[in-house]
Amino acid sequence: MPRATTHLIEYHPYRYRNECCAVGVLVLLPGREVQVHLAENLRKVRAMHPAVQLDLLRDELLALGTKLTQEPELLSFYLSAPAGPLKISSSAGYIDYVQAEDLLAGIKWALGYMVEPVRAPIQRERPSVSRLYVELKNYFSDMGWLAAFGQTIHDHRIIPRYSLSSEEAINVDFALRNTAMHYLQTADFRTGSNPTQKRHEVQAKWFALGLAGSLTPLDLVGSGVKTYAVIAGSDTEEGRKAIKVAHRVARAGVFVSESSTDMEELLAIYARAMKQEPMGRLPTNGPN
Repeated sequence: MPRATTHLIEYHPYRYRNECCAVGVLVLLPGREVQVHLAENLRKVRAMHPAVQLDLLRDELLALGTKLTQEPELLSFYLSAPAGPLKISSSAGYIDYVQAEDLLAGIKWALGYMVEPVRAPIQRERPSVSRLYVELKNYFSDMGWLAAFGQTIHDHRIIPRYSLSSEEAINVDFALRNTAMHYLQTADFRTGSNPTQKRHEVQAKWFALGLAGSLTPLDLVGSGVKTYAVIAGSDTEEGRKAIKVAHRVARAGVFVSESSTDMEELLAIYARAMKQEPMGRLPTNGPN
């Protein structure tokens, strides 16, 4: 089985300092060919030495493989002492391979493990939280209708931020399974957020509500799928537009949070679904 020998290539920008960073891997193939494989990201070099010219450094590193293939006796020189800012580590590693793909996979692993900078963790996009959403969630929690940690849609409790399709990132604000599937979306136009951004956000919510029936697994459909929309700030221009669209997708009802009649009707629907009586009213006053 062929075996390639690997050495780490280090960059030492300052002669009398210990600072250094790995920039690539030197690969010695059985046929005496020498290859140099560089990190995809060399910006860490600039962080250590702001005056460095990365293009020139990259060209010098790539030329090193050709130079050592033509003059293999120079390898011992590089292993014993730095040549300018570049140093080849004397510690050797090995990659046993059968096909070229195996060799490339081994080199990729070596670069990722010893050379490439660690990537920052992915920042998950946090869904916006409106005052209306919080008001409803607090009410459901106070009534004891909200799902506890670890409970699922099968436990007949209201699930906040329920995923209709994780693959397509389609969610609804609240979901409840109790004979039928109940999906509820909120839209709050009382805040001073960017109207265009808010419009796009609400349109995405209505889109999810319109797809709720087709995205519900057959074993959850039961007596059907019921969709609701609750809107705050209905007296605003965007709020009025949202209500018109909501009537197209919220088959079970569109409710205005400023209307005590609307909210009593909505909470009564959920109370019946939970086989309980509603207590108190949803708080709709207070600062934005």
